[in-house]
Amino acid sequence: MNILKTTAIVAVSVVAALAIASIMGFQLSEITAEEIKAPEYLYAEGVSITGVFKFREGPELVPIQVFTQTKGFQRSEPFIFSIQKIVGFTPLLHKHADESFLFRNSESQKQDWNPFDVEVILSTGPYEKRSFTYNKCFIKDYKVNTLRDNEEGYMNKGFAVVEDMVLECRDMDMNNVSLQALENAKNDVEAQTKSSLDYQLEQRQMIK
Repeated sequence: MNILKTTAIVAVSVVAALAIASIMGFQLSEITAEEIKAPEYLYAEGVSITGVFKFREGPELVPIQVFTQTKGFQRSEPFIFSIQKIVGFTPLLHKHADESFLFRNSESQKQDWNPFDVEVILSTGPYEKRSFTYNKCFIKDYKVNTLRDNEEGYMNKGFAVVEDMVLECRDMDMNNVSLQALENAKNDVEAQTKSSLDYQLEQRQMIK
């Protein structure tokens, strides 16, 4: 199930890339597999971060470069997390950022106008390792930032234009899929062992 979920994320990402190309007027024959691959960044142990945003207008997959849980573990704290992502094709997420700007003078309006859910998935290849499910969220803060290594950016080291967002949510669930997989494997072994013992008892009764 976890593998299928991650595979679906990759598949939809490719479809989104093709849709963008179609909007820009490219022919499919002009696009190679290399051109529609998402940019790859180096992470320890190959972990990648994907946000599945579930808006009222529809779902949107958002590649995330930095994910930080700010508050919510301690009792009575609000559930707040921040993300940093390369500026990309995320029109629904941008729409909600724009709406939060319009309602910046009223925190209650930002919360109640158009809340959405988010699932942040940490995966290695096709395997989901950890995920966090946030419900009834809104964008608390948003800004665009240009990252550089001081003067190194001007010396062919490059720049990175990123979006920094802070999101606040009504509640959160932490999902330990690795533990669930271990428990399922243990249950399968116990079921097979029990079945084998039942079979042996049946054979003994038949001999008698």
